[in-house]
Amino acid sequence: MVDRVCAGVLSWVVVALSPPARASEGALALRYEEAWYQENGLEDLKQAIALYRSIADAKAAEPALAVKALLRLAFCYRQLGDERAAAEEELEAHRRFPDEIKKFPTHRLEVLHKQLNEAFNVGDSEAAGQAVVRFLKGLDAATVHSICESCYAQAQRERATDPLGSIPMLRKAIAISMYLRQLERSAFAHKEIGDIYANAGRTDEAIAAYRKTQQDFPESKNAGAWAQLRIAEVHHLQGHLADAVEAYRVVVRTYPGQTLQGLWACLWMGEAFRAAGKLADARSAWRHALEDFNEPAYAGQIAIAARLLGQAARDEVVRLPDDESANDVAYFLAVQAEMAGQTAHARRYYQRCLALSRGNDWPRPLAAQALQRLGGAPKS
Repeated sequence: MVDRVCAGVLSWVVVALSPPARASEGALALRYEEAWYQENGLEDLKQAIALYRSIADAKAAEPALAVKALLRLAFCYRQLGDERAAAEEELEAHRRFPDEIKKFPTHRLEVLHKQLNEAFNVGDSEAAGQAVVRFLKGLDAATVHSICESCYAQAQRERATDPLGSIPMLRKAIAISMYLRQLERSAFAHKEIGDIYANAGRTDEAIAAYRKTQQDFPESKNAGAWAQLRIAEVHHLQGHLADAVEAYRVVVRTYPGQTLQGLWACLWMGEAFRAAGKLADARSAWRHALEDFNEPAYAGQIAIAARLLGQAARDEVVRLPDDESANDVAYFLAVQAEMAGQTAHARRYYQRCLALSRGNDWPRPLAAQALQRLGGAPKS
């Protein structure tokens, strides 16, 4: 339902868009936006058809705008089940504007992206979602896939310089990939929104995004387990150690088939217990990782548990993995050194954790806190 403010604005727009016969191009462009809203927001296809028709017939309409209006007319008629009228409008577009039609494929994605943005801006989130689905249904599968890939690529580019600013584009990519039934990809992309909020220190929004990942994609156990692990990490970083421990436990209890996430949950649960001064509970969590996760593929994580429990060979050479878990491993090597009273070694490994972390990724903030506690300020 359109609220009173929107209703007031719309009533003003409708009055403003009652132009004389020879409307200016600017007024016609505004009328096109109103037609789009009638079509996708209010779902009043008859009113949308009237507005699109007035644009297509206006002498002041530029060819690019007029052909768009005719093609939207065709789509509206097709939505109403009038295939004959839809075909007539498409033929009219080809007859009147052959040059524009020739150019249309070249600029099609740019035009479609603009229309997609308009669909996302319709009403509340539910109305916008419905508008997007109706919009995508009017396109061929190849075009929808192209738009989807383009949105993901743009979100990735934007994240490099403006992480929070990339979220709207990422949400669009998710909506399209959900339409394409790319559910696992959509789930991980939604978890990424939580990661962006977490790295920006917006913890409430991060937890909400992680939980929504679990709610909206219950079949994606992989993404759900990572989302739960991230929830635990947010609590851990805030110093809410009891909440962190319970969230880590949920990973193991709720996602038993997700071995890697379960291993990390046990390791970090032990660290939360250690931070709370409960060393016996910490050792119990690490022992769970060592004894209950007999997976050769995760020998590196299991070896961390062995070292924390003092079961590693004294002369064992430690090599950090060449992957994204290297900073986690460096952190736990620092924990091992700290428990052994080797403060200088602990500081060195915490510094190594910082160096291996990207931006504010976990567990960089935790390592920075540990360095301050040990009297070693983080190196810039």
